[in-house]
Amino acid sequence: MKRRKNLSLSPEAIARGEQIAAETGKSLSAVIEDQLLAIPAPRAAQEDYWPGPPLKPAGRRGDPRGEYLKQKHG
Repeated sequence: MKRRKNLSLSPEAIARGEQIAAETGKSLSAVIEDQLLAIPAPRAAQEDYWPGPPLKPAGRRGDPRGEYLKQKHG
């Protein structure tokens, strides 16, 4: 599952990325992801890594949908 992140890029970088995306038939997001994945990982990061179980979203007081789901699923 992918996670959403916000990046601040210069207008020149965006224009170049959009140009590459159009030439390759990919989205700008896919072009950026390919570039980031091409960066070699540091030695320490090459070890097996497990981030642990996913976190439960924080509940909001007075949220009827949240209360219903809490009762239904525990």
